[in-house]
Amino acid sequence: MGIFMDIKTLWNLRAEEFYRKIFRYYSIIGANVVYFFLVIGSIFIYYFNLFLQWIPSQISVEVIISLFITFFLMRTNIRTFVKRADILFLLALEVKLKSYFIKSLVYSFVIDVIKLLSLITILLFLFVHTTNINLPTFILIVGVVFYNILMKWTEQWLENHVQFVLHRLNRFFSIYLMCYFLFKNDWIFVLVLMSVNLTYLIYFIGKKRNLNWEWLIAEEESALLRNFKFINFFIDVPNLKRSYRNRRLLTMIVKRCIPYSQSSTFVYLYSHLFVRYNDYFYLYLRLTVIGIFVNYAMPTSGWIFTLLILFATGFQVIPLQHEIKESVLLYPISKAQMNDSFLKFVLVILYVQFFILYFAQFIHTSTAEIYYLVIGSLFVYLFVYIFVSKRVNVTGSPFKE
Repeated sequence: MGIFMDIKTLWNLRAEEFYRKIFRYYSIIGANVVYFFLVIGSIFIYYFNLFLQWIPSQISVEVIISLFITFFLMRTNIRTFVKRADILFLLALEVKLKSYFIKSLVYSFVIDVIKLLSLITILLFLFVHTTNINLPTFILIVGVVFYNILMKWTEQWLENHVQFVLHRLNRFFSIYLMCYFLFKNDWIFVLVLMSVNLTYLIYFIGKKRNLNWEWLIAEEESALLRNFKFINFFIDVPNLKRSYRNRRLLTMIVKRCIPYSQSSTFVYLYSHLFVRYNDYFYLYLRLTVIGIFVNYAMPTSGWIFTLLILFATGFQVIPLQHEIKESVLLYPISKAQMNDSFLKFVLVILYVQFFILYFAQFIHTSTAEIYYLVIGSLFVYLFVYIFVSKRVNVTGSPFKE
């Protein structure tokens, strides 16, 4: 009886544990987030309006809004709050955990509905300067979210990569078409698409299958990692799990570019960590690509966005200083040299990023003024040796729980 009662309350206990942990972080960064979103939000609205003016008139508003929503929903995670140890302790009780996973699906569904309604409200305001969402539209939006949650849930039973790719393509185009017809007010098409897909999904899920615990755990860890990556933008999150790739070609280039000397030891180590850790490398790559697009599409105003990209990149690589193992810190180099090596590393990657972004603007020779080059170069130097230098303490510990 006691075990059964524990199973009934397990989901609530796990959810409370998660929110207690997350609240600790958000309570620390709360004030910073307000100012951050005020500044970033203002810049985003400015550049978004420029983006809207740049879009060819042949492309309809419905196409763009539907794409935004589709990409947003494709990033959905099913929150189950399961842990790796559950494979050992809960696997035998799987048949009694039906209510637990129903709560997880309902929770994920409600969270996605709230997020999507917020996104649609913002997009409607920016694109068509209205936030009017009537009851039929709301019901259909809820239906799209419900379909997306079920599609995500069925991924755990896909048997190979081909099935996974086809499933994702089906999910992407189904959501896109439903959203497109929804905003075109062709509700009949939405209802037909939704009815066919939901009927098949409910039939598919209704078949008796064992849960894929590895998938559930991977999904939960992915959702947690996404939360912690956002928090890590403001404060260091201890024990944040990193994924990495060897990237032998880039590693070879780094090895050839950095001189073989004692003073360059930590520059070499940080460069290798940066190249191999997916979090930092893909962050740098994404921000650089966004900057190239903005500089090419809106060259006259792109230099302001370039400074923002440089700031965001530099700010988010600061936690890299704590990724080196403690045993490496025993290397006979002074603390001041270690800190200086990290600053040199940040300086170099920001200068490389800046010159790439400047080149994208340089394609428009009439707008790539030389003073942009001076301002950007000066900004990078002052940012690293005034802003970043105050936050560098290689041998210090990041925020502890």
